[in-house]
Amino acid sequence: MKTAHAVEVECSADAAFHACLNVNWWPEVFPPCLDAKVLEETDASQTIGLIAKANDQVFSWESKRRIDRADRTIAFSQSKPSPLVRYMSGLWSITTKDDGCVITLTHEFSMRDDVAGLVDGVTDHEGAVSFMLRTVEENSVKELHAIKAELERDRWRHEFSEQIIIPHSKRAIYQLLQNLALWPWLLPHCKKVDMIYEDRWYQEFRMEVLVGEVTENIRSIRILGEDRIDYFQPAPPPALKEHRGHWTVTETEGGVEVVSWHSVVLDHLFWKGVPIEEAKLRVEMAINKNSLGTMQAIMNKLEGTQNACA
Repeated sequence: MKTAHAVEVECSADAAFHACLNVNWWPEVFPPCLDAKVLEETDASQTIGLIAKANDQVFSWESKRRIDRADRTIAFSQSKPSPLVRYMSGLWSITTKDDGCVITLTHEFSMRDDVAGLVDGVTDHEGAVSFMLRTVEENSVKELHAIKAELERDRWRHEFSEQIIIPHSKRAIYQLLQNLALWPWLLPHCKKVDMIYEDRWYQEFRMEVLVGEVTENIRSIRILGEDRIDYFQPAPPPALKEHRGHWTVTETEGGVEVVSWHSVVLDHLFWKGVPIEEAKLRVEMAINKNSLGTMQAIMNKLEGTQNACA
């Protein structure tokens, strides 16, 4: 029996080939895959061990893979097959398109003669064929859609930071970063903060901020550490699918280095018609402007307090 499945992906063929090659990554991405290990590897081959779900049952097997980097293909055959099959082989192949690539996954397999008692619910050859065809169909579709989503998500991911040195105490700087009640008074771009929950380690709040010419209502959750504040936005602004980041305060010879780091995934539908690098730059400039504004406002506040006490 032979099957073939394919998916179009908006990413480079090289990125897609690397994802298909990176077996250790599979449990994080492929829904059916519970565990994956590279047992042996050379530049042209891999031996891998897999544990995966098949129709709500768990199977394990080993496969040998032949890697053709020039053609971007990975041929595989099960050296220790799953219970119902005599042999299973197939091919991952990546071909380029004008706006990305196509990932194709093929399988070819035959069943054992005696399958009774090997898998729950399978009693004869016909039932074994039906079980395997359903498994290959469902798992192939899930895997290809998952790898498409992850690769396209990575294509629209962007990381950046802004930092300055503030010549004041680390404790004072951290307190102003932590004390959200002060932000509407302290920060020009912050219009309002509504605290939903707060304790010693966590903060959840909604904040109205000016981003460029637009006022946005953003919900954030923050985790407070000794010299670091991590956060993520469960429902980021329309331009983004994801936004997380952190503040760090680190003592240096010239004062305290304050860093605002961001990791975002842009919403490609929002930015339709805008070149991806331009979209990333526009997001970076808008967010960094507010980050820098926050750090400068903290520095101005501390310098004003110091002058008032002089």
